[in-house]
Amino acid sequence: MDISGLWLASSRLARKANSLNQSFNAVLHASQLGDDAATIENAKLLFRDSQHRKAIQFLQGAIEQNKFMTKTSSSLSIGSASNLNNHQKLLTARAQLLLAKWLDAAGQTHAGALREKYQQPPKTFSTWEKGHYYLGRHYKKILESEQPLKVDDQSDNYVTGEIARLVIENYVRSLNSGTKYLYQTLPRILTLWLELGAQVDKAPEGKVSLSRELHKRRLEQLGLLHSFLDKYIHRLPAYIFYTALSQIVARIAHPNANVFERLTHIIVKVVEAHPRQALWSLIGIMTTRQASERKARGSQVLQTLKSVSKKADGSSYDLKYLIRAGEKLAEQLLLACHNGDFRGNKTVHASLTKDLRFNHKCTPCPLVVPVESGLTATLPAVSEHVKKHKAFSRDVVSIDCFLDDVLVLSSIAKPRRLTARGSDGKTYMLLIKPKDDLRTDQRLMEFNGIINRSLKRDAESSKRQLYIRTYAVVPLNEECGIIEWVPGIKTMRDILINLYASQKIHPDYNALRQLMEEASTSESKIGIFTNDVLGRFPPVLPLWFIQQFPNPSAWFGARLRYTRSCAVMSMVGTILGLGDRHGENVNLEEGSGGIFHVDFNCLFDKGLTFQKPERVPFRLTHNMVAAMGIYGYEGPFRKSSELTLSILRQQEETLVTILEAFIYDPTLDLQKDKRTSKRDIGVRLQPQSVVDSIKRKVKGLLPNESIPLSVEGQVEELIKQAVNPRNLAAMYIGWCPFL
Repeated sequence: MDISGLWLASSRLARKANSLNQSFNAVLHASQLGDDAATIENAKLLFRDSQHRKAIQFLQGAIEQNKFMTKTSSSLSIGSASNLNNHQKLLTARAQLLLAKWLDAAGQTHAGALREKYQQPPKTFSTWEKGHYYLGRHYKKILESEQPLKVDDQSDNYVTGEIARLVIENYVRSLNSGTKYLYQTLPRILTLWLELGAQVDKAPEGKVSLSRELHKRRLEQLGLLHSFLDKYIHRLPAYIFYTALSQIVARIAHPNANVFERLTHIIVKVVEAHPRQALWSLIGIMTTRQASERKARGSQVLQTLKSVSKKADGSSYDLKYLIRAGEKLAEQLLLACHNGDFRGNKTVHASLTKDLRFNHKCTPCPLVVPVESGLTATLPAVSEHVKKHKAFSRDVVSIDCFLDDVLVLSSIAKPRRLTARGSDGKTYMLLIKPKDDLRTDQRLMEFNGIINRSLKRDAESSKRQLYIRTYAVVPLNEECGIIEWVPGIKTMRDILINLYASQKIHPDYNALRQLMEEASTSESKIGIFTNDVLGRFPPVLPLWFIQQFPNPSAWFGARLRYTRSCAVMSMVGTILGLGDRHGENVNLEEGSGGIFHVDFNCLFDKGLTFQKPERVPFRLTHNMVAAMGIYGYEGPFRKSSELTLSILRQQEETLVTILEAFIYDPTLDLQKDKRTSKRDIGVRLQPQSVVDSIKRKVKGLLPNESIPLSVEGQVEELIKQAVNPRNLAAMYIGWCPFL
């Protein structure tokens, strides 16, 4: 980068920090050095300075004068003419896109002219991912504006699926040029494509039958889309599809045969390229217990894979051998999940061979150890390297063997902790969990991973090291799965019960239930909860931090980490409608003090449908507040909550796109919950209402309100609800609002 480029970088940083005078000064220096890119930066500054009309006119004038194509940019090092030409095209495309976005935001242009403005950048520079992404995004806005209309008012382009096809095509072209918008585009591509394929033979909503003409035009649009996809499935690198493999595999029972054929092509492409990682996503269809279309389709996919004879991933194994090895391992893990008769409520040690009847002949297994570090694909840092990028390390850690000692945990399902030795000689702990569908947990971990990316990218949240602790989840079938064991965690309930026991305080649940029920009968009796119930349990969680972190600086750091991680998960959990946050689902990391959540089955406000509805948005009991220090929730907790919520609002489109793919997944039952006996089964969760509820929360809209709250106002309201004694007294006894 030369001097003018440095001035521009300085101007951009100053603008983002809201130091406009400093930014104007820097852009002036770049302009004097003859850098054409300074024109765009100058326009951005005018726009930031609320001179919107002037900024639009300034940029429009520069584009009309062909300013970016006629001069040699001084910021470019001497190189080939083609490089110079590409640089000029990129500058022109950037200016055109900026103008289109501003005209769109200002509402100064009619729909047809605005569409032409968005079409210009991809025409000017066809390999720029941002141009294709924003054109696709514009078509998506048109699509969304048509959705709520009555069938007779919807345009032909919408009803035939042409607009959806245009969204998909532009998003795919964007992915072909870079991965910056991967998580905004790929889930949407799949959702729209699969919906288009499913709707092709169905009558429009509100109509009795599908006309022959409409059916013909829909088939035509789907055919055009499939011709386009056939080219790009071949062109796009496999790791791009790997990031959405769980969504792709979940839809193999798609009713349209042509769609299924292309889904199979994608799965084969991914498994061929990354078999030792991708086969874990196919374990579920290898071992599914339900005789269904999904199982039949899964068998077809596996047969196709077995017929691929070439060596995969540059390794010495062929796919047929890898699939057979995966099936054998999954079979033994499922047996270990169900075998053994363990009664009582104590954690016990068992033998993997004798008690769980595990056959060690299935090891060594060439599949990777199913932990987050081995299953997560890395994305290229620079767009130019998209095609050549290696998403996984060549040094794959595979499963060498399982140690015989197994820890059977005390909870009702009796999950078993196994220890695998990797090919690197290290041991990895895995929890195999029976009687639990982990597909929801798996998808939520993927979602949390994307939240973490957003938290890292933001300067303020990165400075505070805001994060959600994630771990690998691999469903083995609809009832069992593997969870990566995170060492050094302890449930909040265990910590508090032990601390109270040391002070000779023991909860009498029957007496507490009666007091809480009486306290929740009227406003005047709430003192029973605040005085009689909470009075029995003085806050003790701060003692755990003192005992665990005797060094003052370590104690302060751990308390801060606890407060901040608690804030992040509280806000994310609220948006997702995450409930059932009792003391065994909220854990503390013994080494760092951070909060660690498990069990994500109660999602999308399902807690409101219980016989005793959950009244609080997240867990913030008196113990948790006391552990935050003298300021309680007024210090770092509030600030971190506001930061997290503001990032969630900025990333609304990405998050809703990912959640829509998750919510509309036919293999995930939104109605299912472990406490079905306590639910009011008269209330059903509908996918569209779930999406609408999430959008309302992200925008800051309270139930039955039409005016959104600011970030600060929403955080204030949520904290009030979480600590309100009336809400806490109305919680079910197992939630333990007194701990």
